Amino acid sequence: MIGFVSFRYAFSRSSGQRGRAIRAMITIALSLVAVTVVMSVMEFLQEGRFNDIRDVRSFSVIVEGRHKEEIQQLFPDSTVFEYGEGEALHESGAYMVRYIDSDYDGGLNYFYGDASSLLIPYTRLSSLSSKVTLSMLRKGKVATTMKNVEFTVSGIYWTKVGKEFDDTMLFLPIFYADETVNFVTALKGVDSQLALSRLEEIGLEGVEWKEAESSLYAAFLVEKTMMYGVLSLLFIIIMVSMKQSVRIFVSSRRKESAELEILGLSGKRVLLVTEWAFLMILILGILLGIALGMVSLVALEKLSLSSPSIMDMTLSLPKGGLLFFSSFLMVFTVISVMWESRRKERGMLWEVINGK
Repeated sequence: MIGFVSFRYAFSRSSGQRGRAIRAMITIALSLVAVTVVMSVMEFLQEGRFNDIRDVRSFSVIVEGRHKEEIQQLFPDSTVFEYGEGEALHESGAYMVRYIDSDYDGGLNYFYGDASSLLIPYTRLSSLSSKVTLSMLRKGKVATTMKNVEFTVSGIYWTKVGKEFDDTMLFLPIFYADETVNFVTALKGVDSQLALSRLEEIGLEGVEWKEAESSLYAAFLVEKTMMYGVLSLLFIIIMVSMKQSVRIFVSSRRKESAELEILGLSGKRVLLVTEWAFLMILILGILLGIALGMVSLVALEKLSLSSPSIMDMTLSLPKGGLLFFSSFLMVFTVISVMWESRRKERGMLWEVINGK
């Protein structure tokens, strides 16, 4: 009975109350659409960037030294490979050099050729010719010295990380490495915390990608915090609008509340009817907002596919964020309705019914 009365109470036709309820529902829905789109796009951008960094630059976990065989035994279902890193100078600037073999899984995409000799980024085509002379540290008979070594360019590459990585990274086959090169063993496709604990058990110290990219990861966390700060401001505006809607809702239904009391409902049950009535409006608004949000995300994905100027996006519904915002709205609504209902001094029931 309470549910039926609450529904009739929420969408009553008298005094334009149904129209106000529908407008409140649409306001709630559009607000959630804005929250959904902003959170989905930001999560996609950050998660995509993190995945690219793990795939190309830092990997899930790295271990100093060449330990491929023993680590592969620990993680037989994961990708494990070794590579070396050194430095080189060219007249066009300073570069990092990675020494790789056929097992290297660092997200290299080839425009041309292969990694049989020097592999250069497409962003440096104008400054690097088909034969490149690099000044590199090399172990001599007596000491380590800088030597000029000429390489033939065998391929041109690009990565998803983009110019910040590609501009400064060259690749050479691993047999060019000598004692001056620092070797590491990389793991991909593994839970970082589990990997670190298992590596520690066999006496190896690993570095998680978050630690290796601590400054960049901290910048992303600040960006995420700022995003939630902006959403919180939007949410405050939504709550102010919601409180105003609750005030109008309760005030416009004083007469109906008095009639329910005359018909025999207690004050607590009348308050429960009022609570459920506005909660119905809120829940319908949330459901409408989720539906419109899903449509908006699909539309954005199709737009990204059809427009070459926009990156290909795969957006998902931010379930955690929506659950938090929706739950908070419901709690805020219950408290607001209770506050407004008790704040109103109705006076005698016959005076309220007669509009006095």
